[in-house]
Amino acid sequence: MSTSRLALFHSEGGFTLLEVLMAAALTGLIAIPLAFFTIKGLSGYQFLQSESNTSIDLDTLSEQMAQVIRGTTSVVTASANSLTVYAYFDPDNTVVDEVNYYVSGTNLDVAVTPASGTAPSYTFPVANQVIYTLYSNLVMGSNPMFTYYDDGNNLLASGFTTSQVNQIGIYVSANPQASYETVPIKVTTRVTLRNFKTNL
Repeated sequence: MSTSRLALFHSEGGFTLLEVLMAAALTGLIAIPLAFFTIKGLSGYQFLQSESNTSIDLDTLSEQMAQVIRGTTSVVTASANSLTVYAYFDPDNTVVDEVNYYVSGTNLDVAVTPASGTAPSYTFPVANQVIYTLYSNLVMGSNPMFTYYDDGNNLLASGFTTSQVNQIGIYVSANPQASYETVPIKVTTRVTLRNFKTNL
């Protein structure tokens, strides 16, 4: 009688403490690696999304610069990390601006100075200049933002004159996840100056 009652009590009493502890341990063993892979997968997705966004941003930036530079009417100054041209910064402009692209630390800035006066004696007063930051967090290393070529596609060495410039190379680079990936995203473009073509 007492034996059957003990068996009945055991069957109706639920799980023993040992069984509960074993179940918790097994659940933990399964949950920990599952959580690890979930977090790892989420981190990888965020990295890929960040890489993709940065690549799109740099492509867009490079193309916007190329559109302005392509319509340049005159190259004013040209160096590795600074380029000043007379160009139509806004496509709707009917008069050229003085446009200066330059690297400032990790930023790419552009200083736009509208023309003043009347043609052909325009002036570009510094007081009218407006500076925009086009991109932050560049990772340029020792690479120049601008390279210059003559009408024979030859790279111009230092000491060239602005009248020799027929094409301009644009290089921009950034790394959205430097702690995750050591190699930055790079975008290069070469622009032929429309008003400087010699094969028309």
